[in-house]
Amino acid sequence: MTVRDSTLPRPSGAPPEEDTAGPGAERRDGVLAPFEDALRERFPSRADLLAEARAQTLRRRSMRRIATPLLLAAAVGGLWWADPAWRTEEIRTAIGERTQWSMRDGSTLALNTGSVLKVETRLRSRRFVLEQGEAAFRVAHGWRPFIVRAGNVSVRDIGTVFNVRRQRAGAEVTVLEGAVEVGAPGGPTRTLTTAQSLSAGRQDGDAPSIRTVDVSRVGAWQEGRLVFDATPLAVALAEIGRYRQAPIALADAQTGRLRLSGAFDVNGIEQLIDLLPQVLPVSVARQPDGSVRVGPAVAKK
Repeated sequence: MTVRDSTLPRPSGAPPEEDTAGPGAERRDGVLAPFEDALRERFPSRADLLAEARAQTLRRRSMRRIATPLLLAAAVGGLWWADPAWRTEEIRTAIGERTQWSMRDGSTLALNTGSVLKVETRLRSRRFVLEQGEAAFRVAHGWRPFIVRAGNVSVRDIGTVFNVRRQRAGAEVTVLEGAVEVGAPGGPTRTLTTAQSLSAGRQDGDAPSIRTVDVSRVGAWQEGRLVFDATPLAVALAEIGRYRQAPIALADAQTGRLRLSGAFDVNGIEQLIDLLPQVLPVSVARQPDGSVRVGPAVAKK
């Protein structure tokens, strides 16, 4: 009796069928089974990977929300500490010229003859640099500090009217009303009040001393006057010389020790020079270049 195989014939060249349920599959499952949990821990599932990615995205967004305000606050704090100047202006006066200037905060500035003042508008302060000459400041009260530099001297207003005159290494600071703090390298900060004056920043090694002055004389230039009170002629001529282009020279030291008193109009400097022989025993010789030489009186023959 012939028995036929019921299995359908396989196409020529087809690969043999894999018996997934055969004994080999059972052996493979049996081998991997003890390591299944370890493999899951070592190789997270797709769902775990997506969940971790979402968590990292949320953490990054949260950090950005926190970091952005902190960075902004740090930048603002840095600018506030640095106090940068966002605008600088310069005011000049020619020889013999005087001018006044008003600020937006109500403060006023006055510049004397031959002066140069830089006005710095800063983030948290009002700052000025007196490069040469003389300036008077009437300060309006405000939350921003009001600071004037002249050479290596710094003057900080405490609510006042004060005068600053530039000198070689520093400045002469005089308080007309109120009080200021004056600081210079190598010395403590000094506080000046009304009618007190201090020459700070000198390099002669002497500690500057505070002295009492006549505020009407110090501030007289703002009214166009020069006021001398038994002032040595050498000092008076140096002051007069600030209001003219050509220099004034003294013939000798003895003539310079003579004393001059009186109030004079700065617009009449030349008349004042010609008046000197009438109030003091001196002679005045004008030179072709406009310079003036002041010497002892010439004896009349």
